[in-house]
Amino acid sequence: MSPPQRYRFGLFDLDPGAGELTRDGRGVPLQDLPARLLVALVERPGEVVTREELQARLWPPGHHLDVEAGLNTAVRRVREALDDDAGQPRFVATVPRRGYRFIAPVVASGGGEPPAAPPAGDATTARRARPLVWAVGVGVLLAIGVVGALLLRPMTGLLEVSDPGDVDRAAAEELYALARHHAERRTREGLEKAIAAYQSSLARQPDQARAYSGLAAAYALLGAYDYWSPREAIEPARVMVERALELDADTAETQVALAWVRLLGEWDWEGAESALDRAVALAPESADVRLWRGTYRSGAGRHDEAIAELELAVTLEPTSAVARTALAWHLFYAGRFEEAVEASLRAIDVAPDHYDAWDNLKWIEITRGRAVEALVAWARAEDLDHGPKPGRERGYRAAGLPEMLRRSIAGKMEAIAAGRRVPPYDLALDHAALGEVESALDWLERSLADRETDLIGVAVDPRLEILHGHPRYERVVRAVGVPLPRSVGADSGNRR
Repeated sequence: MSPPQRYRFGLFDLDPGAGELTRDGRGVPLQDLPARLLVALVERPGEVVTREELQARLWPPGHHLDVEAGLNTAVRRVREALDDDAGQPRFVATVPRRGYRFIAPVVASGGGEPPAAPPAGDATTARRARPLVWAVGVGVLLAIGVVGALLLRPMTGLLEVSDPGDVDRAAAEELYALARHHAERRTREGLEKAIAAYQSSLARQPDQARAYSGLAAAYALLGAYDYWSPREAIEPARVMVERALELDADTAETQVALAWVRLLGEWDWEGAESALDRAVALAPESADVRLWRGTYRSGAGRHDEAIAELELAVTLEPTSAVARTALAWHLFYAGRFEEAVEASLRAIDVAPDHYDAWDNLKWIEITRGRAVEALVAWARAEDLDHGPKPGRERGYRAAGLPEMLRRSIAGKMEAIAAGRRVPPYDLALDHAALGEVESALDWLERSLADRETDLIGVAVDPRLEILHGHPRYERVVRAVGVPLPRSVGADSGNRR
């Protein structure tokens, strides 16, 4: 298949063969080296292109130039041409100590497939549940809105734009539905395919606010499930939300996207709540919007309001394992442990193979001090995550809970030593469960430095109760800006 003749992103067109950049049809001056750098980035949207890869592509072997300075200058020239800001990038984002990522949607025209946008962040070896914000909250954004998302017609492949003015709305709808289908899988492969399909849908119909909102959600999920670091994920998500707002601010999808970008990118709790309230006003019967607002209120320590929202979500979608698992988790955050276990078991009845329900049940039972029940749930979650293994549950029970927690820590440290990303919050939880306060605090502070998504629940997470009252813990809570009610402090919740 022939390579594309042009790439389009925002108001810009790039001709890679001629090395020419135009904006609204007018030429944008760009020297040869920065132009070739831009082509290298645009050819791989969403991926990290390392400095070493760029140096190898832009300079011949055996050169004696100061390539570090040359590369920095070329990147600066590209940003100047695109009117981009390194601090708040819309096109070229810096990935510290690694390279650069082109974060805007890219459409290839004139031949070939549109470039895919496979996220290339550091993955962990295991899937992780995100019961507080991401597994529910971002999933909300993916689930809102389109009735036909699962009624997919057969697809022969992603379509390509031959005429920039030709908007094929039927194809755009089909591609949008395909993107939603892929995104709801929540796997790395699914999210990669979703981003490519959303971009192809936008190539057919560029004025879709919902597609930009879907892109924002997909990027955010890459951070939620630790395929990217949270800091890497939030910038492209922010760009997509801003475009969605320009097109149509009066959709629930866009308002939910705006809420979590404000919350996770800025710790702007007030602004996030304002957007969520507007989302509810726009879609009051949406179980998914209710889930997200309930999740927010739980993190803010408004437990009764949160549970009311989540119970309404279950009423609206009684067969949803996601809704039932979220209700169980936030009952746990409210300190209503017995009810949390019961709700978890009801979620498992609805969907016996729902990983998040088992993983959450593990932590609920650990926090309750019920080691055997915790190890049974832990083994089942591992079976779902890595495939069944004969004798796993028996081995876990023989080892005992403290030993399993130590093994968990050791495995995470091995992953870090091998260069894989491990969420610091996870290590904080393991150490806290073992009663190792100082180590837990060390990792919690690293979590804050990474702006991890779990921190939205840091003030109410029962798993961190051993840290309550410690000045270092209180500093983390203040940094996140949690607007706890006066009657709710770090020791909130009735443990029952």
